[in-house]
Amino acid sequence: MRCRAWVLAAVVSALAVSACAGTATPSPAAKTSTPLTSTALPTRSPAPDRRAVISSPAWFNEATLYQIFVRSFYDTNGDGIGDLEGVRQKLDYIQSLGVDTIWLNPHYPSLTYHGYDVVDYKAVNPELGSLEDFKRLLAEMKRRGMRLIVDFVANHASRGHPFFQDAYGNPKSPYTKWFNFKDANNLSYTSFFGVADLPEWDHTNPAVNAYLIDAALFWLSLGVDGLRADYARGVEYWFWRELRATVKEQYPEAVLLGEVWDSEPSVLRGYFEEGFDALFDFPWYLRLSGGESAVGKGVLNGAADPILLQPAYRAMLDLYPRGAQLVRFASNHDTNRIASAVKGDIRRMRLAAALTMLTPGIPIIYYGEEIGMRGVKGPGPIYDEFRREPMDWYADEQGPGMATWFKPANRNNRPRDSVSVEEQESDRNSLLNHYRELGRLRREHSALRSAQFRLMERIDDCDACLGFWRWSDTELIALVFNFSEKLMVPYIDLSSAPVAPGERYKVLRGRPKGIGYAAEPLDYALVSWQR
Repeated sequence: MRCRAWVLAAVVSALAVSACAGTATPSPAAKTSTPLTSTALPTRSPAPDRRAVISSPAWFNEATLYQIFVRSFYDTNGDGIGDLEGVRQKLDYIQSLGVDTIWLNPHYPSLTYHGYDVVDYKAVNPELGSLEDFKRLLAEMKRRGMRLIVDFVANHASRGHPFFQDAYGNPKSPYTKWFNFKDANNLSYTSFFGVADLPEWDHTNPAVNAYLIDAALFWLSLGVDGLRADYARGVEYWFWRELRATVKEQYPEAVLLGEVWDSEPSVLRGYFEEGFDALFDFPWYLRLSGGESAVGKGVLNGAADPILLQPAYRAMLDLYPRGAQLVRFASNHDTNRIASAVKGDIRRMRLAAALTMLTPGIPIIYYGEEIGMRGVKGPGPIYDEFRREPMDWYADEQGPGMATWFKPANRNNRPRDSVSVEEQESDRNSLLNHYRELGRLRREHSALRSAQFRLMERIDDCDACLGFWRWSDTELIALVFNFSEKLMVPYIDLSSAPVAPGERYKVLRGRPKGIGYAAEPLDYALVSWQR
């Protein structure tokens, strides 16, 4: 395989490595360590793992996800609004990223553009298409071996929901006990963060829980592969336990993915115990980015030490139940886009992509992230729309499928800004093609999809590096990230590898320098051994 940018210190006893693959040759100036042979490594007996075990769907461990805010993605009927048919027509593009699973933001009838105020839990927003369009998309994804996850909003409904409409101002309504009314006239009620559009369900009422679980089963019965639970912290634990028991009885391979927005892994652990297979790794994201509205902060921007990312990974080994699945993301519809968070620094965008796609966990790409779309929270009264701008398909923002529903003068993305699929498609060095290369690496190397990994406790000669061993039954990978803006030559002792490697290896990214490896600024290195 052809050598690419630079490579990690695969350091076979400080041996110099030939260009891309081959056997190691001793160097007299090399540091002393164990030779690269499987018999040289001592047998390791791991300590017994006494963590609880949860049964999560095995297919999700190997998934690569793509998040789509449908309204902004691809418009097939010329009304300026992306639609479900647009998602179906762009499946080739999505798969070119190495993606096999899609998460759709809410597709339900709604009174708002964002869809998180659900009017009908068993229907499709007519602005986005029809139920037949949804079924057609799902059928085409199944034909391609892809999977679909839909948003599931259990904390609150829409003030336009017929049950709420019947109960509002009507204490005699049969739905009075379905919501948390605070006065005798049913005019005051609890809502999501005080937003009147989003009245909260009363989960102490078993009828509410039965209604919502029935809605979840409806979509799963159509062939949907999982539910992304919005604002899981707002819903009582008994609901999640009941949902899991009911769903898993009928659809044991469905994934239950929870949004638990917290910086502490210990908080996430409780939600695995309440019934989720998978959670978004917010503790990792918040340290990487510095916060959902941050610009120029966090580990990614050099404002914090990369060691701060380690607790999120260690929690996967020591804290969460065995079988727990962590979804790794660099941005989403509720955060500043990563391109804006790093002030347009393409090197840091590439590094964020590699961290998301190659380190332990299940990666997700937020639509447009792969071309470097920008987005920061707006100044008000319009806010998150600026993080959900239309997908930029064309250099001049003109052409078939281009959504136009949100194009204010102060938007983040503009014509001819080098941020479009058209401008990056044929440039092999573009961010888009970097994502495709990462997707290819994850798809072709079993160790990059395996749940087995170990952090490198120490990387000599590179204080700003973060390293991993990852392995499967057939492969061992050493992976190192350089977070500094300086050239580094990290040295890694192969004798610290958790499993015995084979004698031949491939440098998948990196370049030798002297007796070590040149770690380019803000880049990563990757070496693979066949076991």
